[in-house]
Amino acid sequence: MTSSTETTTSRASGQGDFILIKGATIITVNSEEDILEHCDILIQGDRIAALGKNLSQPEGLAGEVIDGTDSIVIPGFVDGHHHMWQQMLRGVATDWSLLDYMISMRSVYGSLFTPEDVYLSTYVGALSLLNNGITSVLDHCHIINSPDHADAAVKALKDAGIRGTFCYGFYANPPTDDSEASSTTPEFSHSERLADAARVREKYFGDNHPGRQLLTFGVAPNEVEVQEFDDTAREIAEARGLGARIVTMHVAHGPMDLEHKQTVQKLADAGELKSDLVFAHGASFTDSEIREICASGAGVVSTPDTELQMGMGFPVAFRARDGGCRACLGIDITSNQGNDFIAQMRLALQTQRAMENEKRVPVTVSRKTSEVLRMATIGGAEVMRIDDLVGSLVVGMKADVVMIKCNDIESSPVASATGAVVFNASVGHIDTVIVDGQVKKRNGKLVADWEPLRDEMRHRAAAMRIKAASLDLSAARERWMGPVKL
Repeated sequence: MTSSTETTTSRASGQGDFILIKGATIITVNSEEDILEHCDILIQGDRIAALGKNLSQPEGLAGEVIDGTDSIVIPGFVDGHHHMWQQMLRGVATDWSLLDYMISMRSVYGSLFTPEDVYLSTYVGALSLLNNGITSVLDHCHIINSPDHADAAVKALKDAGIRGTFCYGFYANPPTDDSEASSTTPEFSHSERLADAARVREKYFGDNHPGRQLLTFGVAPNEVEVQEFDDTAREIAEARGLGARIVTMHVAHGPMDLEHKQTVQKLADAGELKSDLVFAHGASFTDSEIREICASGAGVVSTPDTELQMGMGFPVAFRARDGGCRACLGIDITSNQGNDFIAQMRLALQTQRAMENEKRVPVTVSRKTSEVLRMATIGGAEVMRIDDLVGSLVVGMKADVVMIKCNDIESSPVASATGAVVFNASVGHIDTVIVDGQVKKRNGKLVADWEPLRDEMRHRAAAMRIKAASLDLSAARERWMGPVKL
């Protein structure tokens, strides 16, 4: 074959009845951690139909045959924590601390975004995730300045065709000192926000079942560690009343957690720590909190790039996983770093190795590449409570599949399949991405054409940076420096 994909029968829809990947190395990420050499994988509809050698094309059906020679096939990556609206602001936060971020992003940029900005940024961000092999995402959406902002965010995710949970943010971005530039007003109160969340839940999410729809509904409460615990408990109850599948929040930010809030322990003591909760960051979790999270079935997400840069402590994912918790990785913010999930795997693994090696002479390396690959796939699915659907390549599972080519100077030869994925691959090696049986990236190129949007993204981003630079930050500094109490 001259290309990786051969269409056996064309159809007007552009999507056939099957996809057959031939002759690949398949990392199943199943319970036995099977790695299948020179193996085929057959996808029919939205499911994995067969795994094995020398599989035949289904007779009488239209579909694609993809050459898997020199390729590794893995489950799609699952991004457990991402603020999708920040794609348009790529690179603005690369030298920021967490305080810089809270002051400039959460009190300035977030207040400038229009619904049109939210749609464009979220849509292109979702395409970028697909380009990087991320097939599922938990979107902690704290850009809901109006009902139109909420509609824009949901529509963007749906239009991109990525799997995930949209978590409606209760956080209210403050108005800026330039009322004409600000897209948020105090009139959009918490009670109105609750009513709007109910509207969004009813309008877009049906029975909210992940087996029947790509996108499900969740909630992201206010910043729990700068408000009273009673308010947090109330907001979690409100989220559950709305039928949220997931309630996600930022907690225990390592050195930034100066007051040792122990929100998780308080939730456990109040009987509110349950499996629908997902905690992002968590470097300052106590051992007791780790045990409580494990017992409850709640999830933990580490975002290595932002945590290490911004003073949130060392990623807690391995510690949480060792304690029996559901644990995974997340991108967090594209305003800081790119959407390269392979880079997050490497950073998480190498940081954990360094921390453990500091304690003793490392005769062997105890942390293996297979651990972090599991965390990036089935681990994320467990946190998002969709591990019965995605996260491993097993017959009957949903077809969220990524094929990585390993035939160039940077990826060949391959001594270890998991090692090649974690330490040698990059976005340029990701040849094919499939979500729910639908091809999203083929022959190394996105199926969706985002390039016509490039100039608009650049124009909107440049205008927003200019406007943000002109605003007085004194009120924002007061807003966030007070709670931190440095």
